[in-house]
Amino acid sequence: MRIAIVDDSPGDRDQLLECLNRYFSDTKGTLETTCFTDAAAFLKDYHYSFDFIILDIDMPGLSGIEAAKVLREKDPHVTLMFVTNMPQYAIEAYSVEAMDYMLKPVSYPDFCLKMKKAERYIRRNADAPVKIQTADGPLMRQASQILYVESRQHYLYYHTEGEVLKVRGKLSAAEESLLPYHFARAGESYLVNLSRVSGFDGSDVIAGGDRIPVSRRCRTSFLSAYTRYAGGF
Repeated sequence: MRIAIVDDSPGDRDQLLECLNRYFSDTKGTLETTCFTDAAAFLKDYHYSFDFIILDIDMPGLSGIEAAKVLREKDPHVTLMFVTNMPQYAIEAYSVEAMDYMLKPVSYPDFCLKMKKAERYIRRNADAPVKIQTADGPLMRQASQILYVESRQHYLYYHTEGEVLKVRGKLSAAEESLLPYHFARAGESYLVNLSRVSGFDGSDVIAGGDRIPVSRRCRTSFLSAYTRYAGGF
């Protein structure tokens, strides 16, 4: 896992590094860390290669919350967690879609719980190229680009950002290939990317601005899948 620590306090950075090294030693994982002493330097050098960012809220110059707002414009998906000794500001973490926050001084048991949650979020945000076999030949699209798949008269319609790809096939086969990337059945004819759901309206789910009906038979399982996804499980 590639992790960035952004904290102006040398002691707090060292404590986080100690917790990270201990956690990855205990879990037999591999770790690569990069430390930044201020938010401006972090944003200047940001290169989209981190899996997880630990960001201090209270820093001189650009605060952690301000930095996170800029970060979200660059990278809306990276998993982010705040650390702070000012709990009154921690609620702002959710305005920038942070996974969670930890209070300083960080305790190792609490750190372990947060890291396990972070790993779930990182797996949830994983992306991969998907091969779509069209009549004109195979096309590759990232799983995250697919809003939903629709089945009509022996054909599948992959609704992506800016295009609809038509292929011959069964929805069950598409479901099997897309299941690792957080897709869920909304009915007999629809498979929806949970990461692209923007809301619900009555019995419909909204994805990419389109309304997709959720059947009565699938409603409970679809809502359960979406709840697990939103909770990072």
